Amino acid sequence: MIRILIIIVVAIALLIGGVFGVATFAPNLLPNMVLELLGIEPPKEKTTAQPVRPGPLETILVDLEPMEIPLFRDNKVDRKLFMHILIEVRRGKDEKIINENLVRIIDSFLTYVHALNALNIKPGVNDRAFLKERLLVKAEEIIGPDIIIDLLFVNIFERPFN
Repeated sequence: MIRILIIIVVAIALLIGGVFGVATFAPNLLPNMVLELLGIEPPKEKTTAQPVRPGPLETILVDLEPMEIPLFRDNKVDRKLFMHILIEVRRGKDEKIINENLVRIIDSFLTYVHALNALNIKPGVNDRAFLKERLLVKAEEIIGPDIIIDLLFVNIFERPFN
């Protein structure tokens, strides 16, 4: 009888200690009612609001000159990648920032496409969504976040070199 009583007391102590530990280190796992009973303020819920995309009259498209990028394989030009990109930005200050850094942006695009091809990373230049995402990141490294709204491919294709 005493053994059962000791086991029950130890189980209750572990349960209470576990609840306090979870309330302290992972309060999101417990319901708000339990946290209020323990005297702990429930964590505030994070709102995942989508950023408001500006309308077409508030933005402008900055045209990058079409780029002809030779892609190498075994130290020889294997094929060429043709890219024509538009950068969508807000009018005014953001447009000015893009135009001031246009040469750096183009250089980072060329450098990244060459590196992507040289390292033979999959999916690489064949997956346009992957390429767009990575080029957007490269441009944001130069000019900062929340300036570029979108990158738009006007034309992108590959041709064998010959």
